[in-house]
Amino acid sequence: MSAADKNQARHRVIELTQEIRDHQFKYYVLDAPTISDAQFDKLLKELEALEAKNPELLEPDSPSLGVGGGFATTFDQHDHIEKMMSLDNVFDTDELNGWFDRVEKESPAPRYLCELKVDGLAINLLYENGQLIRALTRGNGVTGEDVTLNVKTIKVLPHALSGKKVPERIEVRGEVFFPVAAFNQLNEELEEAGKPLFANPRNCAAGSLRQKDPRVTAARQLSVVVHGVGANEGLSFTDQSGAYAELKKLGLPTSDRFKVSATRTEVLEFIDYYNEHRHDVEHEIDGIVIKVDSIAEQSKLGFTSRAPKWAIAYKYPPEEVTTKLLDIRVSVGRTGRVTPFAFMEPVKVAGSTVTNATLHNQEEIERKGVLIGDTVIIRKAGDVIPEVLGPVLDMRTGAEKKFVMPTTCPECGSALKAITVGDVDIRCTNQRNCPAQLRERIYYIGSRAALDIDVLGLEAAVALLADKVIDDEGDLFALTEAKLVKSEFFTKKDGAPGKNVEKLLAALEVAKNRPLWRTIVALSIRHVGPTSA
Repeated sequence: MSAADKNQARHRVIELTQEIRDHQFKYYVLDAPTISDAQFDKLLKELEALEAKNPELLEPDSPSLGVGGGFATTFDQHDHIEKMMSLDNVFDTDELNGWFDRVEKESPAPRYLCELKVDGLAINLLYENGQLIRALTRGNGVTGEDVTLNVKTIKVLPHALSGKKVPERIEVRGEVFFPVAAFNQLNEELEEAGKPLFANPRNCAAGSLRQKDPRVTAARQLSVVVHGVGANEGLSFTDQSGAYAELKKLGLPTSDRFKVSATRTEVLEFIDYYNEHRHDVEHEIDGIVIKVDSIAEQSKLGFTSRAPKWAIAYKYPPEEVTTKLLDIRVSVGRTGRVTPFAFMEPVKVAGSTVTNATLHNQEEIERKGVLIGDTVIIRKAGDVIPEVLGPVLDMRTGAEKKFVMPTTCPECGSALKAITVGDVDIRCTNQRNCPAQLRERIYYIGSRAALDIDVLGLEAAVALLADKVIDDEGDLFALTEAKLVKSEFFTKKDGAPGKNVEKLLAALEVAKNRPLWRTIVALSIRHVGPTSA
């Protein structure tokens, strides 16, 4: 490889590392992913391929060596007794057969346990002498966040184990999820109240589990299913299916939707069955997990740095539907970036109703060949984020129109232009006074990604600006009760200060002592996210 190629590879590894870490932060900390699972996996695979080809570029803290989620939030951090591993993914039968080949080379004729891959939040439950002592999120696999009080609000989870053989100490691994029926009911209630809806059950489960007030979590109908064991003193079993039987005897919520298969054909039949019946399950699934059933064979196969070699996740392809593209509109973000998005006839895909989908930029619209009025193919990528794949050309009538990117900001009328040569994104140049940028910046300051200021959500940001309580973000820390009560958002019906006044002022005081990196992030500087800050 030439020096120029080496240099290019080095730069690409740096770019990928930064991008992957930023997406991990959005996924694990903010519960608000901005790309699909498939897109994330593609980035990670590209990084792994470059590192394999150029071993000298592999850093000890590379995302390819970790299991994701290693970011500090407001909860206490504790180490797992045994590391919580991630799972490697395969996306088709060829890749799955490759995994079968590797397994059977070391362990001829294994039995495979097949189970549903629950789309929820991984949890580690520590029981000592039968009592639930601690519940931790996965975190970075070594250290997780303490969510014990919130987990104890889950009705199906015992605080004390039952049965004749209660182990002295055991780590039980599982997945917290939001049942689909309960999720739909919650969103209906939020819609009636005029509040923002949750994007999907996974995000709702993660957000509910990370509430500071356990009473909020208790009001949500979370559930949990257990599917593994970490550290273990006093419980014996010879296979994975036997472990599930023992966990069930202890009163823990196991799933009945698993099967031990003797052949590859049986595994594929299980995968195909649940691909057809994925919406018949009470929770969302995004694939099937296949494990070697024998514990002895698991030990023989071992682990990589991030995942067991004896287990694999077969990820289902994203679901696709067609709908009418009614319009292409644009939104303005906190750094002025103008993003076109598709406004469509409502359509149900992957279990949720979709009306909007991002189109990223003008170049992406042209690349996909999408016209206003087209019938378009929508994919719920990763079962999370809607994506427009392209038009159905055979259904064009000739009445479709080409989208033209606006030249002025829809919010403030300022000129839109690319800031740097070759930039595919255009931005509003009125950084200081554009209402959209101001609103989004103030909202971002209050988010968990930045200064984590209670009460300072989108509604509060809109009210502060609309009622001229503040002119810009520079006025936030000069707020007083007298200033806040000028806005109806912060007052009761009789005009007295609302409870949110005291909460916001207290939260602003706490925010003054946040770490420097959070303050830097809160400034909304382009290209400066939590990782780089």
